[in-house]
Amino acid sequence: MLGRRTNVILGLIALLILTGSLGALVYNASTTGSTDVLTVCGKEYDWKDLENRFETRESNGHSGILVSDLVVDSGFKDPEGKSIRFIGADGYQKEIPWASAGNGLIDVGEKKVVFPDLYKSFWVRDLVEIEVVE
Repeated sequence: MLGRRTNVILGLIALLILTGSLGALVYNASTTGSTDVLTVCGKEYDWKDLENRFETRESNGHSGILVSDLVVDSGFKDPEGKSIRFIGADGYQKEIPWASAGNGLIDVGEKKVVFPDLYKSFWVRDLVEIEVVE
């Protein structure tokens, strides 16, 4: 009798864990933003057109569009002394001083921002937004 009761309790615990995991997956999928458009300081760019509109640069084995080119093109006048916030589709974000962020590269193929001179922990995948923090 004790063995059967233990099995029922363990089964219920496993069912609760499974239900919670599935709920988390559904929530994450429903709250993830679209990565078809990159918003830079309020201006929207289609990922498919970025490589045609901007020059691709190379740095330390990485290639992409300079963050500074996008920020300037978006109409932001003077980012010097400010920080830039990079936001991923999953809500992950990093804020980096302009002195470092301006040299970052937008990898259009992988929809991420890389900073060849900074640790990978500063990179943001599934990039959906770039904003200047005043």
